[in-house]
Amino acid sequence: MKRFVFVLVFIVIIVVGIGFFLPSQKTFSTTVNASLPFDGISRVMVNKGQWQNWWPGNILNDSTVVFKETPISINLILLNGFKGSATEKNLTTDLDLQCITTYNAETAMTLNTVIHFSSNPLTKVFQYLGAASRQKKYEELLTQLKEAFSDVKKVYGFDIQMGKVPNSAYISTKNNFDYYPSNEEIYKMIDEIRTYILSANSKVMNDPILNIVKENDHSYMAMVALAADRELPAKGKFMPKNMMLGNIVVAQVIGGPATIEKCRQAVQFYVNDFRKISPAIAFERMITNRLTEKDSSRWVTSINYPVFQ
Repeated sequence: MKRFVFVLVFIVIIVVGIGFFLPSQKTFSTTVNASLPFDGISRVMVNKGQWQNWWPGNILNDSTVVFKETPISINLILLNGFKGSATEKNLTTDLDLQCITTYNAETAMTLNTVIHFSSNPLTKVFQYLGAASRQKKYEELLTQLKEAFSDVKKVYGFDIQMGKVPNSAYISTKNNFDYYPSNEEIYKMIDEIRTYILSANSKVMNDPILNIVKENDHSYMAMVALAADRELPAKGKFMPKNMMLGNIVVAQVIGGPATIEKCRQAVQFYVNDFRKISPAIAFERMITNRLTEKDSSRWVTSINYPVFQ
């Protein structure tokens, strides 16, 4: 029995001795690349109201989030990341996420973690041995942040995609109004174009497109167009428009004017963030007939932005 106690005391002395020489903290650094531009990631990161869209866990309040049952205090939000800290089982870990732009419109994300050990040498040894498993949790956090910041919908709020312009030949018309035009007035313009296309023994090839420009507080210019199966000549107020059969950024949205405008802004951010150059202005394609569907929350619309690449 005395021998067992002696051995136990000897082991404790050795462990405590080791604890005295162990560092008071351990630092880890891991870097991954997210596939979206830095500007888009920074925009949603600095907006605390959007954290629920991408944080891989629960949001407790404005300064506390949770990952794998571990509360993390967000101490500082920067343009290129955030600083936080997590305390569990009397062990504190500092977190420092830093993001920088890289090549090919990607973002390098580096998570620096500093694990602070107890001043008690015996406790420090056991904390030191468990540091690797604790770090593994934060590496998983970084992996999930990478996945979130590579998801277009989580960053921009809409499923924005690259596509191809489906139609080349359009017939358009425009009117000026001293107020925001009603759906009835918009569809009257569309029906006039449709009548002209059919009268020319041509076919309408797609849903109508619309663009309304607010020129000043009392002036709006509305332009509508329909795609035809071939090029048609100008006639009176009907003008031909040829669209390049190239690339186009497209996002489909369900909702009324406010939601459509929000999607339009998101598409504009996407185009700017990816540094795309456009040969034309953005327009909306009215997939739902807004005269027959009175409930604007059910309108299906796509925002379209032609780009060169």
